[in-house]
Amino acid sequence: MQYSSLFLAALASSGSLAAPWTKPSADTSLRVILSNQATETGSQTVLTSGSRQHARPVGSTGPFQTVELNVGAGVQDQDYRCQILDEAGKPIVIQRGANTDITFSDADKGEWTFRHESSVSKIICDPTFKKIGAEASEIRVVLSNQATETGSQTVFPDVSGGRQHKPPVGSSGPFETVEIVVGALVEKQDIRCKLTDEHGKPVVATRGANTDITFSDANKGEWTFKAESEVSKIICDPAFKSANA
Repeated sequence: MQYSSLFLAALASSGSLAAPWTKPSADTSLRVILSNQATETGSQTVLTSGSRQHARPVGSTGPFQTVELNVGAGVQDQDYRCQILDEAGKPIVIQRGANTDITFSDADKGEWTFRHESSVSKIICDPTFKKIGAEASEIRVVLSNQATETGSQTVFPDVSGGRQHKPPVGSSGPFETVEIVVGALVEKQDIRCKLTDEHGKPVVATRGANTDITFSDANKGEWTFKAESEVSKIICDPAFKSANA
């Protein structure tokens, strides 16, 4: 990444940047570099490896757009991961290539980009942190019929950016229930999906006091069909709203 002279000077004056950093063979430190090119804001914070450590960003809390982790060559676990929290104490979601996560590694692959620009209240580095699996960025639609022991699970990638549709995987039913399982890293946690029957009509289902033709997760489990039905298509769309909205 290209940094302006003003940006580098700001880092140097805050004590965050003394000189370009290389990895000495005995270096067991973890260096977390936060930056925002648009505002020429930056911070470098050094933590110790080996056990859970946390610190506030040195010099500035942002807001930032990117984070980079440099793991010292002497650190035994080169897959060491860190996490950054926003002002509300919530993990900041970051992306690098096809990877979306709430912890980040070095791997000599450079910066991670914030999903949304954010201030950083705390940096945490912990040897127990693990990469989150792909399912955390997916939406899973689970259809079932206990009476006939029929089931289907259809997976969508994060559809927060626009509508997607698929036929159910494995079986079209008939089914009695549907459950929407939204991964922890899906941007729109209240995403809703709709089912259409073999005639293209919306399937009506209930959950508690709610009756609707679009269905959410909300950690409340299954929706029950008003009437057993086959399903020809599953549609997930960030524009769908609850009938009670």
